[in-house]
Amino acid sequence: MADYKLFSDVVAFDATYRSNKYNKPLVVFSGSNHHKQTVIFGFALLEDEEVRTYRWVLLNLVDVMDNKKPSVVVTDGDKAMRAAIADVLPSARHWLCRWHLEKNCVMRVKESDFRKVFKKAMYANLDVPEFEDYWTTAVQSLGLMNNSWVKSTYELRHTWATAYLQGTFYAGYKTTSRCEGINAFVKGFLKSTNSLLELVHSLDRVVKDYRNNEVTAQFYSTYYTPVLITGLDKIELFASKIYTRSVFKEVRKQIKGVGGLLFLEKDTISTISVYKFSSTANRRSVRRVLYDPTEPKIECDCHMWSSEGIPCTHIFSVMKYEGLDEIPPSLILRRW
Repeated sequence: MADYKLFSDVVAFDATYRSNKYNKPLVVFSGSNHHKQTVIFGFALLEDEEVRTYRWVLLNLVDVMDNKKPSVVVTDGDKAMRAAIADVLPSARHWLCRWHLEKNCVMRVKESDFRKVFKKAMYANLDVPEFEDYWTTAVQSLGLMNNSWVKSTYELRHTWATAYLQGTFYAGYKTTSRCEGINAFVKGFLKSTNSLLELVHSLDRVVKDYRNNEVTAQFYSTYYTPVLITGLDKIELFASKIYTRSVFKEVRKQIKGVGGLLFLEKDTISTISVYKFSSTANRRSVRRVLYDPTEPKIECDCHMWSSEGIPCTHIFSVMKYEGLDEIPPSLILRRW
């Protein structure tokens, strides 16, 4: 319950296990903690996989957790799950687990070249028109216009394509390994001969193992002193003290990327400045960053902060030009 209170902004809802004596689906509710590790919120052994059953378990979860509802729910795309989520959590954004999507792509589409196309369509930082153009061209060139899986998956693109999910915070669920990792780990503890009592003991051991991982990560974060490598020593040192070790490594990549940006221009309107940058690798792609020193407030149109909860390279470039030594409080996400 304490973990859920802190990290339930994004909740994964998975029911793929029948590895128990009763051959019943086992639901796992999980999320991502401040070390970007999987944290388990709860389990539920269900009678079946009907909409009414999923609705029941979601209502119970919300009730147990003081009526706190997630902003994003990650699932494998099960239709009954989707219907229950829409009913119980109507304001939550539904996100499809990309690990399951990639598995289904391999099984349902025989054209091997499409797997690369699909992966780029999921992960590439394209805007919506670029995504649509890329998808249409690729599907037509591979002759997959009539493939039923390709067509149905495209209709759900707003639940898996980065182009449609920009600005939605996903707490590290952009990678597919999280779903895969928890599936493999839980299955390793569950045996087909388990009784209900043995099943509960096995699940308890799973939770204890995950909590032990967090204790280890917390120890390393507490006593971690980094070697400063970015050239922006004050900002880097400040970040190392604010963030956990795993999140700091991601933040440092963004600080380090400042050297790969080209400053284009700066426009000032009243107290607000608008910076423009391009990358040395792609000079045609221009990013705009708004800086208001009165709040202070820094916003970038790449949406990385709102999606991942860490400032992007473009924001750190503005901090460099403005002589800031600390990350503004408005850009420090409490969960990290």
